[in-house]
Amino acid sequence: MTNDIVGSGARKKWRLSDFQKSAKRVFGFWNSVAERDFSPFLIVGVWALVSVPPAIWHGYHYVEGLTVTIAQSALEDGNWLTPHLYNLRWIERPTLLSWMIAVISLPFGHVSPLVARLPIILSLLAGAFLVWNALRRVASAGAALFGALAFLASPIVIRYYVTSVADLPLAVILFAAFLMWWKSYVAGSIRLSRWIGIGCLLAVAALLKGLQPIAYFGLGILTFAALTSTWWQIPGLFLSSLIAAAPTGLWYGYVFVPGDQSEWLRYTRLSGNELADLHPFSNAVDFFFEVLPAAVPAVSLLLTGAGSIRNSVPRHFVLALSCYALACTFVILFWPTQINPRYVLPMVPPLCVLAGIAYDALSERWPMLVAGSISIVMGLLGYAAVHSIAGGPIEPVYNRSKIDGMKIIELVGNEPAPVYRTSWTAGLNELAYFPHRVTTIDKNALATIRRPAWLVVPASDANAIIGQRNIDIRSRLEMDRAVLLLLK
Repeated sequence: MTNDIVGSGARKKWRLSDFQKSAKRVFGFWNSVAERDFSPFLIVGVWALVSVPPAIWHGYHYVEGLTVTIAQSALEDGNWLTPHLYNLRWIERPTLLSWMIAVISLPFGHVSPLVARLPIILSLLAGAFLVWNALRRVASAGAALFGALAFLASPIVIRYYVTSVADLPLAVILFAAFLMWWKSYVAGSIRLSRWIGIGCLLAVAALLKGLQPIAYFGLGILTFAALTSTWWQIPGLFLSSLIAAAPTGLWYGYVFVPGDQSEWLRYTRLSGNELADLHPFSNAVDFFFEVLPAAVPAVSLLLTGAGSIRNSVPRHFVLALSCYALACTFVILFWPTQINPRYVLPMVPPLCVLAGIAYDALSERWPMLVAGSISIVMGLLGYAAVHSIAGGPIEPVYNRSKIDGMKIIELVGNEPAPVYRTSWTAGLNELAYFPHRVTTIDKNALATIRRPAWLVVPASDANAIIGQRNIDIRSRLEMDRAVLLLLK
């Protein structure tokens, strides 16, 4: 019996030792790669592998069609300051991303998928380098590379690699503002010119999605000031917030017509109709797994204290990163409405920097945890690479909107007629490929339009509209949640 117990303990000890040896091999490989001075080239290579192919051949998805159509409407109709989906006014928020895409597309006269996604993939690369640059000054080369690739490997970031929506550029710009603030803070003073520069960056961020998301910076720095009693920062923070709010406030004033306030309340989730039950625990779990590669080492670092943190890490850097990442995220956890994980994308870059600091701090105490985190990063990047290269050809679902868009062009080309839709969401991504005007009308006004005409309707309304006796309607193309009809 005693021998069995001793043997069991020896086997467990051997297994533990074997795991530790494996972890050391992982560390050795990772550090040997990172210390050869080609980390920047490796980051660029991984970025190009996971983002450029799908940016070229994946069809529009999610709400990319909204971004593209606003840009196309600006090009064709001159609707620059007041966003339109051709004839439909869309004033939910400022649309700087669509304006940028329209400007880039001016020489071509039409928005292409690659141009629509160019600001996104460039933001992805910038975000990885911001994390890497923040770490290489205070941590080892292996830690800096780990933080940068953890950013690229975060599931929430993978989902928006090539999605032409403003969330990823917003997160990167906000983090750039944070790093600008930190560089001055750690130097001992923040000059007026620096606060003005920060305010200008925040103003750009606000023009992407409105004022709410810049609370990540404001609330994070305010929390840090409170915890460190550095109240002298408050006037500068107030000034930068005023500068940030000015362009967006002017935009709201320019586009406002009576009744818009209800739409703005709905968008900011402050309308009574948008309220829902609180789900802070499920939200927290969702957020954790969306940033898993960075969350595991970062949370472990915060739970174990600062005793093992390198001396090269400036005082209060971990606290500043934590305040910036978590203060606003905590508010979002308890926001009384349905929460989309993309709302916490600004949390990802600072968590990745914390993960890089944890790489050095925990490599001796918990080598298996850090080696496991490296394995998670490599596994997720491997998945992203396979999805990037083979996803389009193997999975037609990624190209369905493009295929249907080409079919619409062919059908309308064979039987030319005006194109209408009864909802701005009907055929949103498919019609983004259509190079001509699409007019949005009320479904109850079909009898008033001249025929022949093409009509895109939500799939849920198609049968009822086809069944109308006073209009000759033929079903021509079934799309994802929409149907293209020809009215004779």
